[in-house]
Amino acid sequence: MNRFLTINKYLFLILFSFSLLNETEAQTSQSDSLLNAINDSKADSTKVNLYLELGLDLLGTETIKAIDYFEKGIQLSTEINYKKGLADGYNAKGRAYSQLGNLQDAILSFQESLNYFREIQDPTGEANILSNLGSIYYMLGNNTKALELHFESLKISEQLDNKLRIGTALNNIGTVYSSSPNTINEALTNFKKSLAVFEEINLESGMAITAMNIGEVYFLESNFDSATYYHEVALTLCDGTIDATFPLTQLGEINSNLGNFTKAYEFHNRAIKISEKSEAKFEMAQSLIGLAKTQKLQQNFEGAIRSLERAKNLAIEIDAKTELVEIYQNLAESHAQIGDYRAAYENEVNVKSVKEIIAKTSTEKMIQQLQFEFQLDKKEAEIEILQKDTELKNAAVFNQRIIIIASLVALILFVIISIYLYRNNLHKQKANRLLQFQKEEIRSQREIAESAYDKLISTQAQLIQSEKMASLGELTAGIAHEIQNPLNFVNNFSELSAELVDEMNEELEKGKIDEAKAIGNDLKTNLFKINSHGKRADSIVKGMLEHSRVNKGVKAPTDLNSLIDEFVRLSFHGLRAKEKSFNADFKLELDPNLPKVNVVSSDIGRVILNLVNNAFYAVDEKTKAFPKDYKPEVVINSKKSENGIEISVQDNGAGIPDSIKEKIFQPFFTTKPAGSGTGLGLSLSYDIVKAHGGELKLESEEGIGTKFIIQLPLS
Repeated sequence: MNRFLTINKYLFLILFSFSLLNETEAQTSQSDSLLNAINDSKADSTKVNLYLELGLDLLGTETIKAIDYFEKGIQLSTEINYKKGLADGYNAKGRAYSQLGNLQDAILSFQESLNYFREIQDPTGEANILSNLGSIYYMLGNNTKALELHFESLKISEQLDNKLRIGTALNNIGTVYSSSPNTINEALTNFKKSLAVFEEINLESGMAITAMNIGEVYFLESNFDSATYYHEVALTLCDGTIDATFPLTQLGEINSNLGNFTKAYEFHNRAIKISEKSEAKFEMAQSLIGLAKTQKLQQNFEGAIRSLERAKNLAIEIDAKTELVEIYQNLAESHAQIGDYRAAYENEVNVKSVKEIIAKTSTEKMIQQLQFEFQLDKKEAEIEILQKDTELKNAAVFNQRIIIIASLVALILFVIISIYLYRNNLHKQKANRLLQFQKEEIRSQREIAESAYDKLISTQAQLIQSEKMASLGELTAGIAHEIQNPLNFVNNFSELSAELVDEMNEELEKGKIDEAKAIGNDLKTNLFKINSHGKRADSIVKGMLEHSRVNKGVKAPTDLNSLIDEFVRLSFHGLRAKEKSFNADFKLELDPNLPKVNVVSSDIGRVILNLVNNAFYAVDEKTKAFPKDYKPEVVINSKKSENGIEISVQDNGAGIPDSIKEKIFQPFFTTKPAGSGTGLGLSLSYDIVKAHGGELKLESEEGIGTKFIIQLPLS
């Protein structure tokens, strides 16, 4: 198997896979789409990129047409001075010329691209172009120049720490070294470095190619253990693809050399099967040559001849002369082994004939290379002369422009200064006339503003006092209602107990001791109930006094559940006391494990009272609007959250429209009718919660209900 052709193949697979844009299978539809986009776009960088993308889409199928689009992109880039477009355009054009075998124009295009990438200071693009140029010179047989360019690409890639380009440069350097038996160790070293880089970035395509290259080096050195290891690594990464035919074929030859013919045939058959499926004639020829070598080692010369004849037809069809030499040599040896010396002689003649053609081609190639290098140097010299001539002309034009522009600037400055001085004099006169008027206007406006400010301060104070009195009224009504219940029980049982005393006295006068004892027991029960309800009233009063004591703004550990229960009931009973028709269900969902929190309990109680009052108001208004089909409900919840304590007050009222949600916490903003609210309740509640280091949030959906959430920190 021809090692150099195989490695050369993998070199360019890496080179172009890293520099091409993504290509799509549906080229026709994509090309149409790109053409439509070009027609619709303006003459700018976007249109340049579309031209280049369209050309790349056609590259490989309609290369001449692709070059036409690249030139359009380059022309437009020149017109709009788009340097990145020029760099990419010449790069694409160079690749197109490479495909056509026009290596001279390819080098010139790549060098133009390299100049623009350096001008725009794009080191990644520069490294890519250097790699492309190195590969072109390698194809021309100028290994010294190729190595120089690949090492320069490697240096830039290492400075950028671009692993992809580092791995590519190392593989390409190894490929150049592999063309000579004297530098095979250097080739192996660079291939292994390349493999390590691709493993680091987990690039399977790069790992597969470098592993194949390493495996082939070891194979040619008859180091079959190492060759097997690296070819199996490559096969694991690319099995089932056309690239797998190479490691499969060499694994077959390795096993046949080791006498493992069954395993060798398995590898050869897999390689042939993949080649047939992909209709890859070159890979099929290589696979058949490998199979024939195994058949020869097993003394199956007739089978080897059949395999070689198939390979010969394919090699002739694709003009693979190096493979033909190997095929004719193996055919001559196989025919000689079965005694067909005539056929053996004919194949020896064919070997000599093809070698002469190759030698002639090589000589012609050397002559063409010398002519090419001469023409290339000539073109580069012409370009350099043109560039210098252009620079001189541009310098002369530039100097003339400088003189003209300087004269115009001086004239314009003189006119501007004259106009400025004239207008400045007019403005001063006008300013003096307006100054006195403005002073009077400012004094008048200041007096108006001071008067308005005094009125605003007075109005704010009145509204805040009104809000306080409203809250006090609601709180007082609630307290009164709370205390009224136990007092009613005390009064009722006191009257009943007085009647029982009269009855007991009557029974005693009658001498009915048992009856009197029974009445005495009832009387004792009533006294117990009187005492119990008296204690209830006492606890309510003490609770309110407790809140009064911390009203100076001092935080203290507070049982929030108890605070919530108390102020919710005060709100409910206060509203019932003000409006007998009011009725709503309320539900307390309080976390029994809620820890105590350092708060000013009277302030937080006021927040709860405000929110619960608003919730009851909302459901009451909706009840009035929908008296039959609506069930009013308010849910008060407390729980421990990740950030602290969370208290929520939720109602199923009319909800708050999105249009006013942002205003809901603003001072003096209210949705209640005139005279029903000051608009300070939520604003003050928001400030109280903020002062405690917490948050007061609103969640509402119009027609569904509203939820206010108090979030308080634990510390």
